[in-house]
Amino acid sequence: MLNCLFDLKFSDNISKKRIEKAYKTLGINVVKRMLGFTLFILGAKRNDVAQHLNIPLGTFFSFLTRIDQYGLFAFEDMRKVPSLHVKKIEGPLEISLGMDDQNVSIQLGRENRFLSIPRNNHLQCKVVLLTFLNSGLLSAKDIAQTLRLSERHIRELSAKMHDQDAYALIDKRKGQLIDYRFTPEIKAELIQQFVAHAITDKPTSSHVISEHLSRRCNLNLPDRSIRLHVKKLGLSEIKKSLPEIVQTLKKNFSSCS
Repeated sequence: MLNCLFDLKFSDNISKKRIEKAYKTLGINVVKRMLGFTLFILGAKRNDVAQHLNIPLGTFFSFLTRIDQYGLFAFEDMRKVPSLHVKKIEGPLEISLGMDDQNVSIQLGRENRFLSIPRNNHLQCKVVLLTFLNSGLLSAKDIAQTLRLSERHIRELSAKMHDQDAYALIDKRKGQLIDYRFTPEIKAELIQQFVAHAITDKPTSSHVISEHLSRRCNLNLPDRSIRLHVKKLGLSEIKKSLPEIVQTLKKNFSSCS
């Protein structure tokens, strides 16, 4: 490589023009360091390089030491704000999933940093975990195990959220989350109708209850909704025991009178 220098043609005039231009663009000190380092790696003696560029020998030695420590940043004036900012090189971010009785936890890196989501917040869990999936930070397998869904379903949800936003994750089968139709007054009528049928040994099916509420109270309630609230209120559990309790109460009061 060094032999090729003898085959190159150099022009003093062109060199002066180029160096002057470089001084204006990069600064005198930067250009001198560049020239000095170039001559040094081409095999010139450090004393000769420092003398040729009119750089104190100790300064040139210090510059070469900084090259080993800082690389390209050694060419800049360390007393000024560097134009190139040193970035700390870190390894890939390690992310892992964890879960307990209360929360789904995402550990960020090796440090003790966690992102916790309440397990009961199903939609929030899906949105956050699928966002990590779409960013390549979590695998579909890990998310599937956490949400207890298949990997295929997880990938389908991921695609839906990407294309249609988080609204696509809402389970449409659940209908309205607010129980706006069954007000306390309507529930009271439902309980009253159910109890009346139970103690008189009449049918308590949702269809029959719905018909009687429609005739008596002008309430048009779907059979499915009635079944749901009968179960919620625990009415089906007292269907058999209620008539016995009523009869027992009647006998006790009769004997007292």
